[in-house]
Amino acid sequence: MTTAPPVSVFRPARAEWTVVALLTAVALLLPTHNSTPDAWYYAACVRHGHELLLPHHLLYNAVGWLWMHLLPASVDTLAGLKVMNALAFGGCLLVLRDLLRRVGGPMAPVAGWLLVAGSSFGMLRFATENETYMLPLLLSLLASRSWWRGVSGQGGTQSWVAAGAWSAAAALLHQIHAFWGVGLLLGILMSRQSGRWKFAGLYALPALLVPVAYAAALPTWNLLFTPESLWRFIFYELYHGHAGATLSGRTLLLTAINLVRTFGQLHGTTLSLLQRWPALGAVGLLCIGVMVYAGWHWWKAKCKAEPAPLIVSAATPTGVAGRAKQLFFKAHLLILVLQLACAAWAAGNAEFMVMLPSLLALLLIQRPWSSRPLVLAGTALLLWNLTFGLVPLRWLRLTNTASLLARTEQEATAWWLLSDPNLVLNQLHYRTGQPIGPPTILSGPALLVQQPGQSPEKFRAWLKARRAAGQRVYTDVLGGPQLLDRARLTQGGDEAHLRLLRGFQLVRTDSFPTFFGPVYLTEIR
Repeated sequence: MTTAPPVSVFRPARAEWTVVALLTAVALLLPTHNSTPDAWYYAACVRHGHELLLPHHLLYNAVGWLWMHLLPASVDTLAGLKVMNALAFGGCLLVLRDLLRRVGGPMAPVAGWLLVAGSSFGMLRFATENETYMLPLLLSLLASRSWWRGVSGQGGTQSWVAAGAWSAAAALLHQIHAFWGVGLLLGILMSRQSGRWKFAGLYALPALLVPVAYAAALPTWNLLFTPESLWRFIFYELYHGHAGATLSGRTLLLTAINLVRTFGQLHGTTLSLLQRWPALGAVGLLCIGVMVYAGWHWWKAKCKAEPAPLIVSAATPTGVAGRAKQLFFKAHLLILVLQLACAAWAAGNAEFMVMLPSLLALLLIQRPWSSRPLVLAGTALLLWNLTFGLVPLRWLRLTNTASLLARTEQEATAWWLLSDPNLVLNQLHYRTGQPIGPPTILSGPALLVQQPGQSPEKFRAWLKARRAAGQRVYTDVLGGPQLLDRARLTQGGDEAHLRLLRGFQLVRTDSFPTFFGPVYLTEIR
């Protein structure tokens, strides 16, 4: 006669499945209505079959194109791609759950760590947007799962090949995940087990598919195959100045801000929301209070507990399992450091930090955590990020380009100096199917003069020439909502633009309402 497992065995699993289902539902129900320029661009490429193979994330648009062909033709492309990412987010949580359970053991607070990682703004933000970060994270987590099976002896040689294949596929979806793959490879080499070079070779074998895939993509860019063209295509972003930044105080500041923002939404919109709706301050204080209480509860439990090593020692009776956990920790700590360093090198790019919450959970799952502070912290994060992130992005009009798009089409000979020209250009691409937008749509004055070969004197001379030719010049950078965001930190506010426009007459001709106030269209005469 078979005896049923005790009820307590099922409770953790039920809580874990509840967290996965809840967070996936949140992502599916709250896709953003304020998509980024990149999101519009990828959707335009998928919708019209343009540039399906982009160097920095080679297969993302191609996968999106295939996904959309599985859906009814009536489904809007941008909306359909957001659903794809929400489901990929759910997949990330499922694989993370499995990994946390395997590495942490039967008593680990898996549900709590799932709630903390899954409620982080870095993951929720890209789960509700058409960006390129959820799919490769899913594959990197699958790579770590196969890697764990190999290092713990639960799988045979096929585990190493599978780990390498998942890592290679993740890098083809986004190059940033090459660092995850390198970390896993170095983790194999750090082990002292016999056969590690063989295992490293099996793991690295699928990586040969990466240059093959890039070589196969060359004809789509009208490039002939040569070693140089392949090299420059793989590192296209670097050669064209789209990647990397000089280490500076501003870079470190942006890195620190975006590291915090990876967990809780902090933006210029946060303060503006509080100014517009002061009652939201009560929600913010509640979230902060719960986080403080969670920290106090954790500290109290830590003081009562016996001191525990950060990772399981290889000398413990757990033997192979102990060594596997130790190696898993070292490899994923290395991955976290590599990913964070790359994000800092990319001027503190928040997009390159999306994997940090999952990595943090994988690193800390071996610690003797109480589940209660984790659940409290995760709940506070979720409430905060819903209040100041997902709900405003879903229901409020934070950007308004509909009228501006119409005017750019009506006044084809006018010039437009815009705060976000890429957003307008990519929306035009999405609407019209024309991949090359009007050359008359440019950046705002303060950013325009920072481009190579430009200067304030050349800009003013260019303005005078446009006016002499009878061409109208408009800008939307003056007098609108003054949000303390990345653009303001890097470009400056109205004063930076006004310095360049001295001597010209500025006449407001139109305005476009947004939640934070009107955006004004100003003619420069």
